[in-house]
Amino acid sequence: MNASELKKGQWAVIRCINGAETAQRLLEMGFLPGAEIRLTGKGLFGNPLAFRVGLLHAALRRNEAAMIEVSEKEETHHRS
Repeated sequence: MNASELKKGQWAVIRCINGAETAQRLLEMGFLPGAEIRLTGKGLFGNPLAFRVGLLHAALRRNEAAMIEVSEKEETHHRS
């Protein structure tokens, strides 16, 4: 599963990031393997996608989010 497939409000854990150039930029932003990620919103036509990773709130293009492989996370209590 990749981050572009998450439903709004759904939590996941980042497994890896594909694509060397995009991966480097996302890693520098804090999209690190093992980090929890949540889809917080979508643009009008599904682009861009808004994510929360730790304290970071970031908007990514759908094709960038598709490069982030994630594992679904069971719903537990999270800090907002």
